[in-house]
Amino acid sequence: MKKLLCACAVLVTVGAVVQAKPLSRILAESGLSSEDFDLMGQYAAGLYERGTPKAGASVQWSNSESGAAGTVRLQEASGNCVLLRHEATAGGKDKPILIHTRRCKNADGIWVLQP
Repeated sequence: MKKLLCACAVLVTVGAVVQAKPLSRILAESGLSSEDFDLMGQYAAGLYERGTPKAGASVQWSNSESGAAGTVRLQEASGNCVLLRHEATAGGKDKPILIHTRRCKNADGIWVLQP
């Protein structure tokens, strides 16, 4: 959960408008639960932790309890780093939020969030 919450601080856009807001406010306005963010992170990790990450790979997730759903797409794989695009819609909301994250594998083989 902490990794994904940090990821949200990298870049969050609502619709086509980029706004500078505190992370806590962005998360509250998203309507997504902590379980939703956990699911997003778990599905994203499946795109880069096993085997060779491939640009264009994507996976869909949903949370039947909250009604939230989304897609994670691996946009770019370069060296030991990946760029991910998360698109998620909270239950009852019309507009998805977009979250872009970058993770790189460190010397210990652990994928770490990068700015």
